[in-house]
Parts: sequence; structure tokens; C-alpha cells
Amino acid sequence: MHAQERNISIAALVSEDERAAVELAANHIADSLTRAAGIPWTCHCTFRSDLEGLQDAGTATIVLTSLLRELGDAETPWPATEQRLRARYATLCAREHPVLLCTIFRHVNADTDADVAAALRARIRRLDLLAAEISHETGAYVIDLDRVLADIGGRRLDTDYRLSGPGGSAVAAHTIALSIVGNALDAIVSFELSDAATAILESDRSAIAAYGVKRDLALQPLQSMGHKRRRQIIAPVTYSVPSQHAAWVVRNVLRGRIGPAEACRRLIGAVRARGLRGCAALLGAALLRQIERKR
Repeated sequence: MHAQERNISIAALVSEDERAAVELAANHIADSLTRAAGIPWTCHCTFRSDLEGLQDAGTATIVLTSLLRELGDAETPWPATEQRLRARYATLCAREHPVLLCTIFRHVNADTDADVAAALRARIRRLDLLAAEISHETGAYVIDLDRVLADIGGRRLDTDYRLSGPGGSAVAAHTIALSIVGNALDAIVSFELSDAATAILESDRSAIAAYGVKRDLALQPLQSMGHKRRRQIIAPVTYSVPSQHAAWVVRNVLRGRIGPAEACRRLIGAVRARGLRGCAALLGAALLRQIERKR
């Protein structure tokens, strides 16, 4: 009796420049599952043209998206863009399939006009922060390509925000594959197979070793989020100033955007990191900030 071939289906909404990385990631996923299971696996990827086109993705389909396509729509006022993306992702994440959202690498080539480069960086920062907020609101997983690529450097990879060139594609593909295998296969494969394939991806760095990637670079589980054993492998963008982050958490708890379980998890983590007294001070300052905002 021949081993049955298995398949992972990915529906992707990404830019033309990102397609090479997604296709390479699909190859990594198929290879890691095949090696871990000892039977053939494939990973088939279809590219969609808009968020509405992802609505018909089946429950066994992985939905992979990127905000890079939004970078060229600078003429639309930002509030309108933000409102549209929040609404579309809320609808998309209401379906019973995992949704992953890639951030944008913030590097702009040095030969780009200074004014254009400044405008691009500003919009990239807005979109990456929005990706983190959408993740908190909807449960979508953030694949923080910006963090991983920035740690290596755009010059070393010979790439920029568009992920052009083999260096950018190779590192992005490995990060995407690791995120999907580690987070998005609960409904398709066993936990044991997912863990084994993840271990294979973590140990096999031949495709990216030439670019100076450190062994532990952004590949450890940094934050728990989601249901069951789903984990965020790449930490989402967040506030770096503790008082601002505390105020953000309080504000979103009051608005109902962060549930009690997530709020408790954050509180426990903060107490472990800063101690009870330090957390009480931050919480008090955050509450005062909210009171002042309402005056």
C-alpha cells in the first residue's frame, strides 16, 4: 500500500514582488512535512487579487496576507484606509481558518529621492503598527518580516521593502514557512507532526546561512496568542515605552478589544518582568492617563 500524498492549501494576497518568497515558503513547508512524516506532502499556493477574494477560502486553507499592496495607495486618506482594513480583516478572521498578516520591511534604498523615502517610511510604520492592532483585535497572526529582516540589514540582503532579490526572498520565505508550520496547521496535521516539521525548519538554515542569520534570530516563541497550541512565533510590533504600552492595554480593555483572558496573561507577564510594585505604578499611571483623556 502506497503512502497517501497530503496537501497544504494556501490562499495568498501579496504584492507581485512578494510572490517569489511565498512560493519558496510553500516549498519549505512541503519539504519539512515530508521529512517529518515520512510520506509525501505538497503545499499548493493560489494568489488572490483582493481581500474579498479570500472570503471563499475553505476552513482547511491557510490565508496569508501582506500590507505591502497598501503602500502605493497614499492618495486615499489614512483614516479611510485604516477603517477599511480593520473591517475587512474582522470579516476575514470571523471565518474558521487561520489568517496570517506580514509586516513590511522598513528599509528604503539609498538612491530613492529623500522626500519619497521619508513618505514611504512613514506609511510603512503606520501599516506595521496597524498590523499589530489588527492582530490584537481579530486574532490574526503577525509574521513580523520587518523585525527579522531589519536584524540582518537591507544592505547585507541587497533588498528593500519590496523584498526584491534572492536574499530578501530567502529570509522572508523561511520566516513565513516557520510561522505557518508552527502556528497555522492545527486543523490539518497532528501536534506531533507540526512540532517535528518546525524542528526541521529551525535546524535547516542552509538557504539563509549565507546572509549571516543568527541561529536564534526571532525564531523562538516570543508571545502566546490564539487558541489551543497556536503561538505567535514572531512578536508583533508594539510600544517600546512601558507607560505608553500600559495605557494602550487599559484603553483597549475598556473598549472591549482585549478580552479578560488576554488582559490577565499580559498582567501576569508584566508582574514577572517588573514585579508587583512596578506594575502597580504603571497601571496607576495608565489609569490616570485615561482619566485625563476624558476630561
